[in-house]
This record gives sequence, C-alpha cells and structure tokens, in this order.
Amino acid sequence: MIVSADLNTQNEKHEFLLPTRVMASYGVSLLENLTTRKPGSVLYRRPDLASVWNGKGAWVLLDFGKEIQGGARMIICKAKEMATFRLTFGESVSEAMSTIGEKNATNDHSPRDFKVIAGKMSDNSFGQTGFRFLRVELLSDVEVKIQNIFAESVTATFSQEAVFETDDPLLNQIIETAAYTLRLCFQKGYIWDGIKRDRLIWCGDLHPEILTALYWFGDVPQIPSSLNLLREFNPLDNPVDEWINNIPSYSAWWVVNVCEYCRITGNTTFWEENREYGRRILEKMLACVTPDGGVSFEGDRPLNYFLDWSTQGNDESRLGVGALFVLAAKKWLLMEENEICRRLIKALSPCLTAPSETKPVRAFQVLAGRETPDDARLLAKGASAGFSTFMAYYILKALAKRGEKDPVSIAKEYYGGMLSRGATTFWEDFDLEWLKDSGRIDEFPLEGEKDLHGDFGKHCYEGFRHSLCHGWSSGVLSFFIEYILGLHIENDGKTVTFTPNPGKLSRIQARFPLKEGFLNLSLENSEWKIDAPVGVEVRTFF
Repeated sequence: MIVSADLNTQNEKHEFLLPTRVMASYGVSLLENLTTRKPGSVLYRRPDLASVWNGKGAWVLLDFGKEIQGGARMIICKAKEMATFRLTFGESVSEAMSTIGEKNATNDHSPRDFKVIAGKMSDNSFGQTGFRFLRVELLSDVEVKIQNIFAESVTATFSQEAVFETDDPLLNQIIETAAYTLRLCFQKGYIWDGIKRDRLIWCGDLHPEILTALYWFGDVPQIPSSLNLLREFNPLDNPVDEWINNIPSYSAWWVVNVCEYCRITGNTTFWEENREYGRRILEKMLACVTPDGGVSFEGDRPLNYFLDWSTQGNDESRLGVGALFVLAAKKWLLMEENEICRRLIKALSPCLTAPSETKPVRAFQVLAGRETPDDARLLAKGASAGFSTFMAYYILKALAKRGEKDPVSIAKEYYGGMLSRGATTFWEDFDLEWLKDSGRIDEFPLEGEKDLHGDFGKHCYEGFRHSLCHGWSSGVLSFFIEYILGLHIENDGKTVTFTPNPGKLSRIQARFPLKEGFLNLSLENSEWKIDAPVGVEVRTFF
C-alpha cells in the first residue's frame, strides 16, 4: 500500500513579508521604497513608488528579520524588456553573498542560487527554501523599476498551541525559538528535518521533533503520517531487507517513536496498526546481537553503527547503538509484555556497563539504565562541551537523571550562544568554540574575523551547506518541559505526573494541549496552581 499525506490536514499560513532593512546595494536608487508597505499588487503608472535599478550589475541585499520557509515574490512595474535576475537566498548574510561552491555553498535539496526572468507589470514568486537574507542582482543591461520584493513565508497552523513563559528572558527566548524552529519544519503534511537542506524524514531525528510537537501542538496528523511513510516504504519483507532510512539504529528509533506517540496520545488505533511491524523490528534487532553482548550488522553500510555524527566512526558508537536498542526494548515493554524485549535487554547488558568516555554514548547508557559513580562526572565535564543540537536533549536528560543540580544553566549557555549571534532558529549543529573570533550571522564578517556560518560545520554539513533551521534542535524545549515542570504523561494519555524543578524561577505560566483539553500550570509567589481538563488525573510530587 502506498501512503501519502492528506495535505488538507495541514493548514498553511502564507504571509508576504517586507524586508526589515536593506543591508547593502549597488546601482539601485530609491531604496526606501523596498521597505515601504504598499498594496500587494502592481500599481499602474506609479513608478515613483518603486526602486530604480540602473542596468546590469545593480543589486541589493535584503534582510527579512527572521528565518523563513518559502521564497521571494517580485512585483515589477516598469521595464523596457524582459530582464534576467539572479536570486541568492541565505540563512546568513555571508551565505546570501556567496556563489555555488564557495565555502560549500550548494543548491542541494532546495535551489537557493539561480536565475529568473521577469518583465514589466509582473507579479511572480520564485524559490522554495529556508532563508532570512536575499540578494537580488540584475543581469540584464536595462533599467528596471521594482515596486516590491516580498518574502513569501509558508508556515503550518494548528488548532491548539502551548504556552510556556517564565521570568527568565533568555529561557523564554530559547523556548520561543525552539517552537518556531519546529513549526517551520512542518511542511507538506510531514515533519521535515530541515527547510533548506534535509527536507525529508529521518526516523532518529524525528524523536525530539515528535516530543516537541506533542507537547507544543498536541496530536497533529503530521506525526502518524511521517511514521507511516517510513514503515510503508521500508517493509521488512523487502527483498533487500532494508532498515528504516537504511540505518539499523533508525529502525530502533521507529520503535521508540511509536511508543512515545502512543504513550502520550493514548492512540490505541495507531498502536494496533503498527504493533506487528514493531515486533518484527525487535526480532530483527535481536538477531543482530553477538554472543559477547554487542551488535553486528550485515553489509558495509556507512551508517551501520550510527548513533550521531559526533560519534560516527568511533568504536564506542557500537556501545551507543546497543544502548539505544535496550532503550527501545524498555519503551516497548511499557506498552506491552514481550519476551523478545526481555531477551534484548539481557543480551545487550554489556553495552551498558562497558566503559565509555564519550558524552553521547554515556548519555544513552544512562538513559537505558546504566548506574555507575562516574556518570555525572563525565556528563558534566566542560558543561556543554561535547553537545550537539541533536544530542543536547539526551545529554541533558542523562545529566538530570544523574542529579546534576543545574542542567538548565548548561542548556541556556549552549542555546544562548546561537541566539547571541543573531539566530532566529536553532541549527543543525553548534559548538561554543565556534564563537571564538567569529561574528554574527546577521552581519558582514569584519576583516580578520571568522565567518560563523561559512567557516564552521563538519561531517556532511560543512560551511554554507550547514542548515541553520533543523527540527531536531527543538529537543531542548521538551527537556525544559520534562525537567523544569517535571511533566510526564502516562500510558493511557490521561494521567499526568508533575514533579517540578523550577530552580531560581519565581514565575511560570504554562499550558499544554492534551486530548481532553488544555493542562494549565502556574507558579507565583512560590505557589503552584494546576488546572486539568475533565478526565485527566494529575499526580503531584513536590
């Protein structure tokens, strides 16, 4: 059976945004007209309201104020003949000023550097990518008068949405940015991993995205659509016997994602539809356990032992994948009794006890059940050193499990680093070391200064190929909800435990969508107030 998303289930909001500023230009006069609001239609015989482009080589660099998923809309009121333009979209100023191949600038997944044609009295839209900045260059030797250049923003809208506000401005900014990052990745009825690059569904990356989505938007159809697509196009009876996304660990993540989704929503229909497939994955996982308690996979797939990019190629990544298998089995046991799960947990116990000095691997060992005296030492060493925007959620969860007194401060240091340099969405990856001797993404690099976007990144995302809006980076929001508020939704979807850790926060106002309605929480003058919808039991542990 071929599965396709019902695109009518996703309500889209289209906005046409004026530039907030013209950052640089050449050969263009009346620039103020580009940032002045006018009717969104061609104005006949009003060239006085347009910017004037004085021939070949004229260009402008526009800033639309925030990361956007969409394209550019150009309204041209006057031109003697058809004109050719080059449009270069960028998630940073320097990317918008780049050429293909420069610092790994690319058109992969979504073209962001290309030529278009337009003539007088025209209104046309071009492009579909992730960007904040746009460079428009006139390539024809002709005078052109452009009335407007809009960013055409496309975002998903939802019937319900969470609120989480505190008396900590930086914490609030991180929360808002994480939620906005994920919102942009809801496209075409699915959850994409990125909006410039990685405009597809990666099963492991889905885990933090699904958690954040459930907490923030509730039981939205893009979640089962994404999981069903992965299942239907990776049948276990396929002649090539593929793993999901062709990565063994991502089949384990599919098991985890189904369990998390059904636990939080109580969607028994979805569980019944997917239970048999999940059981077969668990059997397949067990068949890969070696006699010494490790994992081994047939073939030479490059991502056979993939836990995350930071550990790829590291021998310890095998321990991490084994720990993930144990975690998946334990998640499944919370949903139903299963002998295969018990055998997996027992057989892979050496993956939890084996020594590891790698934070992501140790985090998964802890989350899967490891308890050794040096866990906290390793995980807390260097604060956010060793973090990635994907692994941050898991390392923070492991830190909290091991009794770290202030994991929120570590998260604020890490995510605040991106915000301090102009980020309006969270990135595919980030390292605080990148901030040394580098500037902001919303400014031109100064002489002698490193380019924060073009000079960093690694693995498959070096330089400008690096995505600055990646859904997996929203996991920090789920961590705040699970740690600061201590929220945990039980298996029936109607029981919530509440074990708050507000730390230094003195005021919190929050609401979260549940199947039965909104759960409202507030902290004021050291007093918590909880208002749950009818049919939802709240268990508090102060």
